Amino acid sequence: MLHYTTEIDLGGIIIRDPVTTVTNLGIFAFGLGCYRRLTREDLEYPNKNWNYFFLLVGIASLIGVAVHGFSKYIQEPVHFYVWWIMGVVQGAGMSLAQFGVGSNVFAKHKSLIGIISIIQFVLFAGGLLITGKFGIATIHIALCLVPIMIYYIFHGAKGKKAEMLVAAGIIVSVMTAVVHTFKLSFGQWFNHNDISHVLIIISLVLMYRGVKAGLYVRSAFISPA
Repeated sequence: MLHYTTEIDLGGIIIRDPVTTVTNLGIFAFGLGCYRRLTREDLEYPNKNWNYFFLLVGIASLIGVAVHGFSKYIQEPVHFYVWWIMGVVQGAGMSLAQFGVGSNVFAKHKSLIGIISIIQFVLFAGGLLITGKFGIATIHIALCLVPIMIYYIFHGAKGKKAEMLVAAGIIVSVMTAVVHTFKLSFGQWFNHNDISHVLIIISLVLMYRGVKAGLYVRSAFISPA
């Protein structure tokens, strides 16, 4: 059954959970903006993987506009597959970040890291399809980003600003799991989805600033030393 808490009528068009829809558009705008700015920098591997991380997170949120805002016009069986595609696109962005950083840190085992990333992604996509549980996506995101967060905190503690900014962004994104778990909200017009989306926007800004800062530090994101 489709779940929503509020809806508004705009000229005969019903938009459900309008704040969630607007914040989804916000994530898309920030994700696309980060992607476009970074593509101008002619990034080298593994930085280039962050380009596609931002792009895919943005695209997933654009799909989320249909999932949340226009669910009235999507039949329930179709709605589930649209929701699944949204999750898979977002998960692909996470996997690219995981592979980019992991294969750099463990450069001698790049092929193995790639195989692990692919297997994890396939299990995630299959699990999401079979169970229809958002928790599967949360686990996948955690497995992709938490190791990166820990690694970058370690290097950020050594004074590397770029890594610490990325780690801070991931920490903010991890907070969304708490918001979802406890269904934190400021009322039906600003529910846990809306709070999570605002946190995601903040995390994207921090991560973008970290990746951007890393472009001007030879070792940042390129050397595991």
